[in-house]
Amino acid sequence: MIKYIKLLVLFLLLLVCTSGCKDKEKPGILFSKEPITIHNVMNASRNFEVGQKIYYLFYTPDKIKSEFIRVQVFKAGDNVPRGGYSIVWTGDYRIMKQNMYYYYNNFVLHSAGRYVMQVFDVDNLGQPLAWNFFYVK
Repeated sequence: MIKYIKLLVLFLLLLVCTSGCKDKEKPGILFSKEPITIHNVMNASRNFEVGQKIYYLFYTPDKIKSEFIRVQVFKAGDNVPRGGYSIVWTGDYRIMKQNMYYYYNNFVLHSAGRYVMQVFDVDNLGQPLAWNFFYVK
């Protein structure tokens, strides 16, 4: 009986180890100090200077179904007792049919601090498609 239990456990272990399961790819946001191209996409950065252009790339493995996305940047404050988040910049952008899996653009911030960028589908503003943080010094 114990021999069959060991054989069953070994079979289940092999089944789990050899199955082709992979994690679902998730949407994301990359930041860079220079325009993002296929040649420098691996040179992402999270640290920027005040007044410097911040280039970003939003990407998703699934096709963006909506015609517009909303990009929002908010600042995390340290001196506020509750929350301490303030929206700094928001923009709605049209997704073109030739790039339904990504969107890229840039912006400039003139105040140092910790920031978070979120990208939303305008049809569902309650749940961001992706978010990422960065610093301006």
